[in-house]
Amino acid sequence: MKTVSQKKVSSIRALSVPVLLLVSILISIPMLPGCDKLQKEKETKDITSTPATAEIEMIYLPVRAAVAAKRDIIQALNFSGSIDAFRRAAIAPAVMGSRVMRIFVDEGSSVKEGQLLVRMEDFQLRQSAAQMSQLESDYKRMSALYSKGSVTAQQYEQVSSGFNAAVAGYELLKNSVELRAPFTGTVIGKYVNEGEVYTGTPGYDGISGVLSIAQLSRMKIEVMVPEQDFVLLHPGQPAQVKTDAYPGMDFEGKIFTVNPALNRMSRTSRVAVEIKNDKQMLKPGMFAKVEIVTNSLTNVLAVPATAVVMRNGEANVFIVDRQDQLPYETHPKLVKVKTGLVTDTYAQILEGINEGTIVLTDNNVSLVNGTNIRVMEIK
Repeated sequence: MKTVSQKKVSSIRALSVPVLLLVSILISIPMLPGCDKLQKEKETKDITSTPATAEIEMIYLPVRAAVAAKRDIIQALNFSGSIDAFRRAAIAPAVMGSRVMRIFVDEGSSVKEGQLLVRMEDFQLRQSAAQMSQLESDYKRMSALYSKGSVTAQQYEQVSSGFNAAVAGYELLKNSVELRAPFTGTVIGKYVNEGEVYTGTPGYDGISGVLSIAQLSRMKIEVMVPEQDFVLLHPGQPAQVKTDAYPGMDFEGKIFTVNPALNRMSRTSRVAVEIKNDKQMLKPGMFAKVEIVTNSLTNVLAVPATAVVMRNGEANVFIVDRQDQLPYETHPKLVKVKTGLVTDTYAQILEGINEGTIVLTDNNVSLVNGTNIRVMEIK
């Protein structure tokens, strides 16, 4: 049988296990943040103490280059416009209101100078002929009386003037009845049908007439030239004409006229270029591009125009060394040059570099000496 003291000891032992567990938990709770902080400091120390092993990658700007060489340089002006016949005419009667009786040609017909093209009604012509016949009789009678002194000079001149006016009117109407070709050419338009009355209303292309003819063996194109280029042009200057209808084919031309006066609104001058069209391949209304050569040089040292870089108002080029294999990395050097004729394509080099020098042609505007570049191509 247990005594009282033994029972106390057993109770204390029974209580000691949960109490000790609680105490250990309470003690460990405030230590957790400290442990976490120590762990982070240790990790940071480990990271900072680790030596760097990654290398920084160099960046190279890709560029293209070209060789300074002897070339032919052509400076030219380029324009565009519509082709038209060098000579054309509208065939129409002098008097409106007459009827078209007969048209002897069709569109596309070739005609010769003086050939009868259209016959109009002759009602007015017959009236004019009767009136002229009457005035002719009066004029003959008055002439006889005037020669005898039976009438005054004033009376004679009055009758004479009336008769001359009747003759002129008759000839005018006669030319309005028989419409003939003023020159050798081709019929390019027909605006009135047989039996219709000619009223002078413009046709589908804005021309007022019964027919229109043109000389297709000679064509022209008129372009408007700004005043800064106007001074470079003169009659007889050669020109090359290209059309979309005949790609890859050039037509020979030359400047025919240069209007000496500038338009005050646009500050341009009208320049007419004559084009050879012996085979009549070119037609009125075709769109064309015109190139007029203003200057040319043969076998001169030149580089592509894009190779020239302006710095402080002076011309420069970036040069690089040549290596056997492309692409290759290198560093450019800025060299001052003196240029001559400069076109959209090439720039003549007078001083600064020699033939065979490698110059950069693109991505060179913002370069400086020593920039890391990679030459991708050399032309």
